[in-house]
Amino acid sequence: MAPKTPQWRGLADEIAQEIAVGSVGYRPGDQLPQIRDLVAQGKGSKTTVLAAYKALETEGLVSMIRGHGTKVRVRPPHQIRQHQDRYVWEKRLAKQRDEERQSSGVIDRDTGLGHDQIETHATFSAVPANTELAERFGVQPGTLMLRREYWHSTAGDSTALSLIDSYLVHEVAARNPDLLDSSKEPWPGGTHHQLSTIGIEIERIDDGIRTRLATQEEARKLGIPVNSAVFLLDKTSISTGQDVVEYSHVILAGERTELRYSVPLERWGK
Repeated sequence: MAPKTPQWRGLADEIAQEIAVGSVGYRPGDQLPQIRDLVAQGKGSKTTVLAAYKALETEGLVSMIRGHGTKVRVRPPHQIRQHQDRYVWEKRLAKQRDEERQSSGVIDRDTGLGHDQIETHATFSAVPANTELAERFGVQPGTLMLRREYWHSTAGDSTALSLIDSYLVHEVAARNPDLLDSSKEPWPGGTHHQLSTIGIEIERIDDGIRTRLATQEEARKLGIPVNSAVFLLDKTSISTGQDVVEYSHVILAGERTELRYSVPLERWGK
């Protein structure tokens, strides 16, 4: 005989089903009933209802905020990253007219949102290269680097779609002072166009992808439950001169990121 489902689990499943079908009162952003109200409706004890809500929070369906009750989570857009197509498209964009570069971007492409629905947030600083950065760029530890911290969000929302740390050798970037100015972001045509202004063309991009659990700070910024999985993308851009000219460390929420690849294969000879 199958074990009996705990009461809290049954209640959690009932609420999850209401959320799944979008019932009135169970749509993204809706306030769920107070614990005391569900107790009064005979859904279980305070302990049972609290356990159900905590389970739903762990599963990423609701957010419990002290003093503000429990709400159905509002999830930022799903991102589909097709890196082969993405990087080729981004490089081509850098050579387009100003009007086209100003009205298009890779984040729009990943999310399917309009360009005016995306907000870019950027902070720049000069930092010395640690051992890892020095090895990546082939420079001496302590070399001054331009650190560019980016995050994007949908208009009016504070939830980050991704967290990006991008690095350039400061001396190289300084050939065009505009590249040191965060107020110029979002830069039409992105990094490809930025580097083209100082005579650099990116020939190859190498990606490394790992996963781990989000830190509390990352979870807060990305709007995901603590201990959720994140993708860590290490993206290295190599110039036609075979120099590493840009490195990005990107953190993506696992629950709403899809990575797609299409690999051409050689045909067998007859």
